[in-house]
Amino acid sequence: MGDLDVLKTKGMVRVLVSADLGFYYIEDGKPKGIVAEMLYHFEKNLRKKHPYLNVQIIPIQRDDLLPSLQSGYGDIAVANLTVTDKRLQAIDFSDPMITSVKELIITGKKSPPITDIKQLSDKEVWIRASSSYFESVQRVNKELNRLDLSPLHVHFVEESLQDYELIELVNQGYIQGTILDSHKAKLWTDVMENIQVHTDLPLRENGRIAWALRKDSPILKKEINKYVKTSRSGTLLGNVIYQKYIDNTRWLGRALNPNKVDKVAKLADVFEKYSSKYEFDPLMMSAQGFQESGLDQSRVSHRGAIGVMQVLPSTARDKNVNIKNIHKVDNNIHAGVKYMRFIKDRYFDDPAISPDNQIYFTLASYNAGPAKIRKMRAIAKEKGYNPNIWFKNVEIITRKYVSKEPVTYVTNINRYFVIYKQLQAINTIRENGTARLLQTSD
Repeated sequence: MGDLDVLKTKGMVRVLVSADLGFYYIEDGKPKGIVAEMLYHFEKNLRKKHPYLNVQIIPIQRDDLLPSLQSGYGDIAVANLTVTDKRLQAIDFSDPMITSVKELIITGKKSPPITDIKQLSDKEVWIRASSSYFESVQRVNKELNRLDLSPLHVHFVEESLQDYELIELVNQGYIQGTILDSHKAKLWTDVMENIQVHTDLPLRENGRIAWALRKDSPILKKEINKYVKTSRSGTLLGNVIYQKYIDNTRWLGRALNPNKVDKVAKLADVFEKYSSKYEFDPLMMSAQGFQESGLDQSRVSHRGAIGVMQVLPSTARDKNVNIKNIHKVDNNIHAGVKYMRFIKDRYFDDPAISPDNQIYFTLASYNAGPAKIRKMRAIAKEKGYNPNIWFKNVEIITRKYVSKEPVTYVTNINRYFVIYKQLQAINTIRENGTARLLQTSD
């Protein structure tokens, strides 16, 4: 906690970010996107005056951004945050990076144009509860209530789902609609063939996107605002960065994988069989397989790891696994899941570790090796972190003393798991004929 003078003594400004394709994402092990590039230039600018001050980027879940900022886990939050009256009660914001932002409804292409608020009655949108979009929906529903009409129905999705994943769900017909900021909508219009952006009825106008910080940081705010003047949308630097990602969408082809849902479905029975046998969630194991290989059984790594679960022949031969012919997809998944069970039982079968954290530690060990993760837990304890909790504790030590790879590995698997779980929930809603998870009319 503290203002810039305190941060200078620590040599670090901690910036909280959230995964958001086009804005902050990892490609080939490197951070990419508008936010990533803005922060790179911010650090360069900061170090001209404060040469020993570094920017540390900390990716966390979106709904944890502002609570973590307030609690002192980070000093700035940069994640396409809209300035709202409600948020200003708890935190401060810099001058805006982007102005005149509209919140727009996105539906499938076959939906009729939406030009009147009455048309939103009994429609459905899928959004994150922590988003500014929910405040906009509440305002819409107050007006619909005044008109004696049914509300716009809200489905809350998992907080780790990115905007592009919600747009993709609309594009593929899984969900009826969502809400998106206008500068993001521009990015997806030319990429997603089956979406429609309803520009005639914005739910919010003149929105401002800014960097968030604590109210006790006037010196830091002044420093940020100096940078904002040279890099906001409309400046030379800002235009170069925004045009690189917004106007040129060729990079999207590398980042999107439209076949991942189909791949999961094809291997669902195999993952179900062995996950049930070794007591894991099959969706979590599917997510691990996707992270390891993209669920591609033909993949062989430079180290000789084979198939969907990227199992080394030496691991498969080990007496604790002992699965032959891992070139067959069934055996490969069997070997991977069985090895996961061995790691979990041998190293993390401890009542002091919650079931979720046992999984996270096991995943990290599958990637980096159990000995390394055991050592990281010991160092975490020495440094005052909780050795029984992965996120925000042992992952911090692992990033520092091992590498970013196991941290990214666990984070990605957890996010894929959330996506698969959300799709499963959507399919359940469809099959049961139930359409509303939550209604808001206040």
